[in-house]
Amino acid sequence: MSAWRPDSPEPPSLERRLIFRLSLLYLVTILVASIAYALISLANHDISATERFQALAHRIAASVARDGDGVLRLHPSPELRQRLAAVPGFQMELTELGSGRGVEGSSPWLVERLGPAMASLTKAEFTFESGDRRWHGVLVTETVPTATLRVAMIYAHPTVADTLYWVAGELAQDVLPVMVPAMLLSLLIGIATVRSTVAPIRRLSAELGSIGPHRVAVCLAEDGVPREVLPMVQAINHAIARLDAAMQQQRRMTANAAHELRTPLAILRARIEGMATGPIREALERDVARMTRLVDQLMAVARLEAGQVVVDGEVDLARTARETLAACAPLALAKGRGVELTAPDRPVIVRGNALALGDALMNLVDNALRFTAEGDCVEVVVEPSEGGGAAVVEVCDRGPGIPPAEQSQLFEPFWRGRDSRGSGSGLGLAIVAETVALHGGSVVVRDREGGGSIFRIELPGGDQGC
Repeated sequence: MSAWRPDSPEPPSLERRLIFRLSLLYLVTILVASIAYALISLANHDISATERFQALAHRIAASVARDGDGVLRLHPSPELRQRLAAVPGFQMELTELGSGRGVEGSSPWLVERLGPAMASLTKAEFTFESGDRRWHGVLVTETVPTATLRVAMIYAHPTVADTLYWVAGELAQDVLPVMVPAMLLSLLIGIATVRSTVAPIRRLSAELGSIGPHRVAVCLAEDGVPREVLPMVQAINHAIARLDAAMQQQRRMTANAAHELRTPLAILRARIEGMATGPIREALERDVARMTRLVDQLMAVARLEAGQVVVDGEVDLARTARETLAACAPLALAKGRGVELTAPDRPVIVRGNALALGDALMNLVDNALRFTAEGDCVEVVVEPSEGGGAAVVEVCDRGPGIPPAEQSQLFEPFWRGRDSRGSGSGLGLAIVAETVALHGGSVVVRDREGGGSIFRIELPGGDQGC
């Protein structure tokens, strides 16, 4: 399985996945409940229809009265007429039990259709086909003050479209108005629950993102972490502790090694000074100088990584730049190169450590001198902060420039470009980046117009002097 890379598409979100699945679950629940309600309604539809028609038969029988000539006739009220007209294909037969005579107002077609086969029945439900329609019938016996009547009614059986329309109406009227708001409320509660559950993971991710070279000894909070995630958090804390211990050991080893090398180098330098002047002595002096420079850089790296550099003092960048260039001038002149400073007359104050910033600037100037051609000049520009902005120090050279592909690796420890010159260790620019980061600033490199490079340091500005 390939690991996710920062330049690859955004990885799937656990929170979105849980919310999507929860929403899908609620939608499926609504759909299943609606189908179940529809099936139950269909199963009870005929039963409820039979009960309604039995009640209707009672009202019809109550509307039968015997006229003065002794003939039974149906006298429906306007409201009953309206109800009967609303039933699709409704027809009825009313027969007086005992005499077998029909009540005026009955449907002749239904009387003929039922015939003598129904004469002996007092209660029944039946279905029959006639033409292209299917009919459903109900037969009941009703006793009224004037007679005992057999009431037979039929109505057209609803089609599939009629049934679906009725079911949709039942769902829209009885189910959805109650179920949908309840589901939406439950979904909102579910989303809030998912987000509160994922919140500890987000917090852990933020804590892990804060781990860096200067902040390794971070213990992830275990309070409030879900039980399923707790073993992973504990394993990460143990791994961080082991990593911090290993880095501390490495820093101590680097610092101790650099410190122990100082004495042999001093002895070696003293013995070389006792040698006769000549090419061998000059070569040895150059080698000892490079070794001393490397040891000093290793000591500087160890101090920076151990947090032993105090950065709460006031530093005048203009003064630091002057002192640095004054120290570099003899070396520059010996190499046939010049140094030039552009800085304001007033102090440019920042918060930091003067020695550390001076060493960082020294590394940049030394690097520029190595790559600047003989006869050219290295320029250092100091700009004060304006309107609460950053104070700037730029070191400009006339070297061959830095390929864009190498600029991102330039400040890594021990990295040296393919076209690097001299015998540098690859630590100078790494110390610059480390020092500037410790002061809350940034360092970048860009191409210089007309050839060469510009190293630009930006530091949080302080109060400007007069």
